[in-house]
Amino acid sequence: MNLLQSLRRYGQSVWLDGFERGWISRGELQQYIEEDALRGVRSNFQSLIAAIQGQEYDRDFSTLAQQGISRSARTAYDYLIVRDMQLAADLLKETHVQTQGRDGYTQVNLPPDTLFEAATAIAAAQNIWQSIGWSNLLVEIPATQLMLPVITQLIGDRINVNATLVFSPSVYEQIFDSYLRGLERLIRQGESVNEVVCFVSVAIGRLDAVIAPFIANSEISFGVMQAKLLYQHYRNLRRSERWRSLPGGAKPLRLVWDCTDVSPESAWRYLQALVVPETVMLLSPLTLERYREVSLLLTSFTDGENAKTPLARVLQGIGLDEWIDQLLSEEMARSLNAFDRLLEVIDQKRGAE
Repeated sequence: MNLLQSLRRYGQSVWLDGFERGWISRGELQQYIEEDALRGVRSNFQSLIAAIQGQEYDRDFSTLAQQGISRSARTAYDYLIVRDMQLAADLLKETHVQTQGRDGYTQVNLPPDTLFEAATAIAAAQNIWQSIGWSNLLVEIPATQLMLPVITQLIGDRINVNATLVFSPSVYEQIFDSYLRGLERLIRQGESVNEVVCFVSVAIGRLDAVIAPFIANSEISFGVMQAKLLYQHYRNLRRSERWRSLPGGAKPLRLVWDCTDVSPESAWRYLQALVVPETVMLLSPLTLERYREVSLLLTSFTDGENAKTPLARVLQGIGLDEWIDQLLSEEMARSLNAFDRLLEVIDQKRGAE
C-alpha cells in the first residue's frame, strides 16, 4: 500500500498540484488515477510556464499560428487552458461519477486581473465554465471580502467553486454562508442542489511561514492548529440547523489542506498531522514522488477544541488579522505576477513560431 492508497483508506482524498499537458502525453495522470487512486488535479501558472518554455505545447502554438487565431498571448492562454482542463476532466470523469461528485475534479485559476471586481470575476468564471464544458471542473476564487458574493452567484449558476487563500475560521464561516446562499437560491428556483459543490483551500505552509518568526522556539505548528480549528468548524456547521434544512444530497463544504508551497520534508509533517476523514490533501508532484511508496501510519488527530488553549498562547501579542490580511494581499500579488510572467513566456513562444 502506497501513500495515496493509505490516505484513501483513512477517508482522505489526494489531489495533485501543477497539472500540465505532459501529464497526459507521458501517461502520468492516467497512472496516478489507476494505480495510486489520485482523485483530482490543479493547474497553476508556474507549472505552465515551465512546460511552455519546454516543448509540451509547441504543437498547440503551431496550430494557433496556422489557424490565425493567436492574436494575443491572452487568446493563446485561453486556448491552452481550456484544452488542458478538458483532457484532465475527461480522465477524472469516472472518478467523479464513482464518488458521486465528491472527487474527480480539475481546478483552474481565473486570470488574477479579473478578481478585483465582482462583475469581471463572474464573467470570467462563466466564460471558462462554458468553454471547458465539463461538470467536474472547479473554478478557484480567492476568499476576499469582494469575492464572497461572487461565490454565491456562481453556486447559484451551478458553477463549482474552490474558495482559496482561507486562513481563519471566521472566513470559513463566511464562505459557508455564501455557499448556502447559492444553494438556497437554487432551492427557491425549484432546482436540485446535488450537482454543485464548493471546497475551501487552506495554505497551511503559508500560515506557518507568517507566524514562525513569533514562535521560533516553539514546536507547535500554527498552521496545523489552525487547520484543526477549521475542521472543528466544518463538523459544527454540518450539524447546524441551516445545513440540516437542505435537501439530501447537498455536498458539504470540504476542506483542502494545501501543502504545495513547502518542501517535501515540511509536507510530510502536515501529512502525519492532518490525516482526517472527509478532507483533501493537495500535494506537489515532488512531495508525491518523494513519499509515493510510503505507507502512512495514522496518528492521533486532536480536535479543534483541544487546540484552542495552545493556540491562544501562540497568538498572544500577535495581531493575527492584520498578518492574515497582509498574507492575502501578498498571495494575490504573487498570483498576478506569475500570470504576467506566463503571458510573457507565451508571447516569446508565439514569436518563435
